[in-house]
Amino acid sequence: MKPDKFPLGIESETNETISNDSIVKRHLDSGAYTLSFQQLDKILSSMVTNPPSKDRDVLFISISLEFAGICFALGKGFQQLNAYLQDALQASDRIGDRRSRAMINLHLGRLFYFSEQRDKAMEAFSAGKTEVDALGDDDISLQASELIGLFYFIQGHFKEAEVYFEQATRSFELGQYGHSGPMWLSYCYIFLGHFNRAIGTLDYYRRVAQENGNKPLATTLRAVLGICLVKIKKLKEATFHLSGALQEAIQQKNDFAVYFARGGLAFHHMTEGRLADAREWMNTAMTSGAKLGLVKQYASPFVLEIIYEFHRHGLAPIPDFSFESEVERICQEPNIHLIGVALRLKAMDGLIQGEELGIVRSKLQQSEKYLVISGDPVQLAKTRIEIARLSIKQGSQPQARHMAQKAWKGLAGYGDIFFPDDLQHLLGVENGRDPDLKEPETMLQRFTEMIDELVLSNDLNELLTHTVKATNRFLGAERGGVFWFEDKKTPRLIAAHNLFESDINNKTFRSSLELIFKAFHDNTPLIKHCKVVETLVGRTKAMLAVPFEVKGTAKGILYHDNAYIDDCFSYFNKNELAGMASYLSKYVNHLLNLTRRIEEKTSKNYTRLGEISGENIIYQSLIMKKKLKQVDKIAGTDSTVLILGETGVGKELIARRIHERSLRKDYPLVVVDPTSIPETLIESELFGHEKGAFTGADKQRTGRVELAHKGTLFIDEVGEIPLSIQVKLLRALQEKTIVRLGGSTTIHSDFRLIAATNRDLQKEVAKGNFREDLFYRLNVIPIEIPPLRKRGEDILLIAEYFLKKFRMKYNFPTIEFTPENKVMLIEYNWPGNIRELNNIIERAVLLSEEDQLEIELKTKNNSSHPDDFFRDRPSLDEMQRRYIGTVLEECNGQIGGPGGAAERLGMKRTSLYARMRTLGMR
Repeated sequence: MKPDKFPLGIESETNETISNDSIVKRHLDSGAYTLSFQQLDKILSSMVTNPPSKDRDVLFISISLEFAGICFALGKGFQQLNAYLQDALQASDRIGDRRSRAMINLHLGRLFYFSEQRDKAMEAFSAGKTEVDALGDDDISLQASELIGLFYFIQGHFKEAEVYFEQATRSFELGQYGHSGPMWLSYCYIFLGHFNRAIGTLDYYRRVAQENGNKPLATTLRAVLGICLVKIKKLKEATFHLSGALQEAIQQKNDFAVYFARGGLAFHHMTEGRLADAREWMNTAMTSGAKLGLVKQYASPFVLEIIYEFHRHGLAPIPDFSFESEVERICQEPNIHLIGVALRLKAMDGLIQGEELGIVRSKLQQSEKYLVISGDPVQLAKTRIEIARLSIKQGSQPQARHMAQKAWKGLAGYGDIFFPDDLQHLLGVENGRDPDLKEPETMLQRFTEMIDELVLSNDLNELLTHTVKATNRFLGAERGGVFWFEDKKTPRLIAAHNLFESDINNKTFRSSLELIFKAFHDNTPLIKHCKVVETLVGRTKAMLAVPFEVKGTAKGILYHDNAYIDDCFSYFNKNELAGMASYLSKYVNHLLNLTRRIEEKTSKNYTRLGEISGENIIYQSLIMKKKLKQVDKIAGTDSTVLILGETGVGKELIARRIHERSLRKDYPLVVVDPTSIPETLIESELFGHEKGAFTGADKQRTGRVELAHKGTLFIDEVGEIPLSIQVKLLRALQEKTIVRLGGSTTIHSDFRLIAATNRDLQKEVAKGNFREDLFYRLNVIPIEIPPLRKRGEDILLIAEYFLKKFRMKYNFPTIEFTPENKVMLIEYNWPGNIRELNNIIERAVLLSEEDQLEIELKTKNNSSHPDDFFRDRPSLDEMQRRYIGTVLEECNGQIGGPGGAAERLGMKRTSLYARMRTLGMR
């Protein structure tokens, strides 16, 4: 959000700031994050000394939050960031901006956490989350999703964090928020044992970041991918990615990614038993991390496990990272995940030191309790394995077997990686598969239950995407998609998870396409395992294609694959796959029928905003016949229309006629009259606002532009929209997207715009009162409605209509026009047009006596002599009407702005419009 005007004294400096900020945006768009960091730092440091004002505070807050994101993308600038955020927090309090205050507190929480100020971090996180919950709307929840996810993540509550990080990741993909969302989401998947999902997410969003020019994030995700591969013992692939990430990070000066890559390489060396190398890499990572402000900051248990291995083998501890001090520190902090790991390692060390076995068991049981809550199956299995070993030592074989089997079951399909050989005899399990998973009907039953539990919506693409995500998770795949065959020749990707449209045309996807075609033409589920050359890291190793039918004919393929885990899908037999294909066909047919019924119901029941019909236009004059013929011709197009004409000629009726004869007639016609809205509220009325966007914004409001989605937006008196808001209207018209006031979420609204004005907009452009680019966008099809004085044949026809209307309303059934009345009506100039005619007839009916109409009209409308105002002894209302009309003529019809009628009359713009409506002039 950028202010349009600035207080005297800071205008030039702030304009320079906006110019610099635009440069920053270009740096970000091109992926030049280091240049953006330097530029934003320079801007903020120069703004710190500016005196507080609303415009300065709004701009400073916006840039500070942008700077915070870049600092954590690059892993630098934390010291000055703290000062900027504290200044921004005070600024948000000064201007009453609750939304920004919530975000600033959340950013401070993250900053404090990474700077080893854990108590302050929890306090700031809690304050930010409380504010977000109080505001309670979707936009602020989306903005805050990554940081609230981090709040749960640092406490070890990964299932709760996963929900927020998935929201942040969706936002990131749309180019909005959550720049680190994919990384944190992947860590959640790793800690929850969903390694296939982690790999798929990391690989996919790494490519998304590369395509978007976000090299720092792409490199960081590559480093985390390497860590994940070490975790599941894919060491050759891990080396490839960790080494590559380190080289990229050093070249980019991306300290955050360097930190992750070095830590991952330490983990790699420990896994292969090279403790001295592991210590060297870990020492380098922690030392450089501390210099950046990442003080004793790690979430991965492998760091603590490495420190324990150094301790167990008698290696000198890394400075400030002795095993005893780290365990003590962690047990005093809120991360239940690391507490669970620390307690297990402390128990194992106690056993070596000869500690009483009952105390050792107590620590292991506490570890198990914490790890159950955190949801990490691998760390939980490790603790249960140690309990099993302790039980053997204590002579309790049944207890040992029970804990070993619980550990194995918790590891699901990764038991062969994590379960130790010396305890295999306790399992009684062959081929590394849970006995419960051997029965085909069990797997098929789980598949159908999973499909049945999917949440339905009225969007077919959304439903199919949810389906792909769910089957991806169920099947243990890294990515997947639904391919639809329109002509039995070329498949179209209509829903996907971690799969690009561009992937289909890549030569590495050729074997996948062959499998998809074969499964489709044979109408048979197929699995394929590929032998991949070791140097081709990331090539597809396992593929699954399941066909589905629509109305008895093969129509599409559900496809999944893995690039790093090659033994997936092997546990499905032909009967299971056939059952899955059959059930999938039923489900897809159900979705198609559901969405069809919803569309039919929506089409029938959609109600339009507005009660007056454009079909009620009364006319017989040739000029109106020609004009309405033109109106009806353009109604069938979707072009923007500008209706021109004097006050009161019926511009809204014309707009309604266009809408009712258009292709959008089954959707809303939303009317906006800027003249009836205080200038300070026009932006909120048009575009909506979020709760807490400004003082008095107690709840979220949907704007008129958003309400007009699929329908028509009619802006009466468009010339009254302030210049500062015209640019937002232009953007909405061009891009069909808006952002609510106080929000940042882009909202799509497919609307047709009809605008009306009584001003000469070309003259307003020349005066600088109206944007030239907006004028040309509005002036695509101009229609000028003739004034009533040029529609002589219509005057009596319309007057008779009003007379019938009001004599019925006020119970004067016998009143008729006299010949004198008719002459007066025809000869009158009608400066207020049809509205004035309506008002005069209504007043005449109300004041009539003995069935005689008393019509009060100024017979010489063009007289400028002062005595003419009083010669016919007009009523007070008539005198006001005449005077306002005279002033309007002198101001060329301009009401608001400098030199306008409102200024000349000493009235507010909205007050003048209200007075004119009362007098029948509007």
